Amino acid sequence: MTVTRHKRRSRNSLNRENIVQVAMEILQEKGIDGLSMRKIAEKLNCSVASPYSHFTSQEEIIQVLIAKGETELTQLLRNAQKNGKNTFEQLAGIARAYWDFSLNNKELHKVMFNTVHGHMHRKAFPSLPTSYRVFLETIRNGCINQEFKLPKSEYPAIARMMWAWMYGLMVLDLTNMLKRRRGGKDDPLAEGFLYFQKILLEE
Repeated sequence: MTVTRHKRRSRNSLNRENIVQVAMEILQEKGIDGLSMRKIAEKLNCSVASPYSHFTSQEEIIQVLIAKGETELTQLLRNAQKNGKNTFEQLAGIARAYWDFSLNNKELHKVMFNTVHGHMHRKAFPSLPTSYRVFLETIRNGCINQEFKLPKSEYPAIARMMWAWMYGLMVLDLTNMLKRRRGGKDDPLAEGFLYFQKILLEE
């Protein structure tokens, strides 16, 4: 019986984009624990040593994935920011876009904001993540234009509180701990924004 062996890709036929794309696919399918240089090499049909021609370590690849996810998330939030008729609608749209991103990219989101891999996030973003800056500037604008009934000095505290609330909901959902009412008609984001509407708009 003749065994057909597939010829491995040469190291020169790979580029960083190939490796990052495959790493993202593995991450989304298997999670961070399923990602390894060996798995990447298997999917690319190359030697385990080949990816090291472009990346010094698996950690460096993960940092690129985090940066890629942050770029995509920030763009989604910017798009949502443009669609609101007023600042509060912009804020609600941003929250909804962030929520949808976490649902559609569960494993990537875990790596981006999970404290277990926080050291990698800090290396990818030494300063404040751009996604959070979109959120922060929207609340600041609401205070400056006096749509939000709060002094401008309080916008950082409000931003932290709302971001923590959204992140908490996402973690509960990712860990299947977010309880749904019978019929599944409840919307945890809309529910929370009713309270923030009272705080920000005094309605």
